[in-house]
Amino acid sequence: MFYDVKSDIVLITTVDCIKNTLLKYSHADKALSIQDIKGYPNTKDFIKYVEGNMLPDCPIKKANILHTDEILGPNLGSLKAKTTRTTPSKVQIDTLDDLPTELLVVECHRNVMLAIYIMYINNIISFMIGT
Repeated sequence: MFYDVKSDIVLITTVDCIKNTLLKYSHADKALSIQDIKGYPNTKDFIKYVEGNMLPDCPIKKANILHTDEILGPNLGSLKAKTTRTTPSKVQIDTLDDLPTELLVVECHRNVMLAIYIMYINNIISFMIGT
């Protein structure tokens, strides 16, 4: 119960409101489980199946399917089954062929490789430089 001092309004959650919410959730959960059993059809096709009476003795209606998307979100099984992974682009490796002669004269500078590592930590880009 919420009481606002300035406007003297009292908001009360009624039993009917709780019953309707629980009923919507239970119907949405049932619709989601039937959608999983039927092979993860998308929402539009699943509504066509229910409205066209293609699922005999199906206890759910179109409104239940729409509440499923509102309450529980999109069907993850359907998304995983239909989403494909794309191949990432290849990394280009650039080499320097024309180094200054002062670096090539000293023996320890002949085989130096400089590497930069890109790390994502909590969606923050970090660069690490190594040799």
